Amino acid sequence: MLAKAAFPALFFTLAGFILFLLVTLSVPIIKTIYLLQVRFDRSGTTGSTSLGANAGIFGLCYQGGQASFLGFDYSSNAACTDPAVGYTFDENFLGLDNSGLSRAVIKGLAGSLILNAIAAGFAGLSLVWSFFAWLCASRGWEIFTFISLFFSVLTAWLAWALDLALALVARHRIEDASDDVLDARIGNGVWLALGGAVAVTLALCFAGCGMFGRYRSDRVVQQKPVGYRRRYFWQRNHAGRGTY
Repeated sequence: MLAKAAFPALFFTLAGFILFLLVTLSVPIIKTIYLLQVRFDRSGTTGSTSLGANAGIFGLCYQGGQASFLGFDYSSNAACTDPAVGYTFDENFLGLDNSGLSRAVIKGLAGSLILNAIAAGFAGLSLVWSFFAWLCASRGWEIFTFISLFFSVLTAWLAWALDLALALVARHRIEDASDDVLDARIGNGVWLALGGAVAVTLALCFAGCGMFGRYRSDRVVQQKPVGYRRRYFWQRNHAGRGTY
């Protein structure tokens, strides 16, 4: 029988796992999720051109061909790097030779790469334990879930804090290195990581409360054997005896 006490922890653990998985699979795998967006806008009398790049966990996607000419808009992604831990920012693509832009981005993002993946891994492990706790109605699995979620919460908040802090530092360094030619913005991946951290924190609270809930072992009625008790002659049943 399924355990109702373990379901809230399972639900929020699943939500946190999905959010951190999306952050881990950000640019260049999922091109709409990124931690930092760098843009370079150039406008003229006949139109405007926008160049830039989106930085994710394992790479970059350069935005080339986003232009507006005589009222008509054109947009496309120029190129994306291959997914890898540690990548370089092509400064020549944005026309900023020897600007130190690569060091600013890599130092800002490299520290959070592994932490987001570890947070997703801990959330996935907690999801397995919470699923068995819910399916098997077992208090022991719920205890394993609580322990795993504890480490998941620590890793998740640390990953989000570094994502936010390093994105802010990278934005400041990029704008200084380019003399405010480039406009750097915090991406949606930072807020997805915040949502994941909140979700696993709620899951930890519900798992702690769920350990004291009702499970299948609590509803098993223990049948105590009935022992033999000696009956004296005056306690015996005399019904059915004949009369003399």
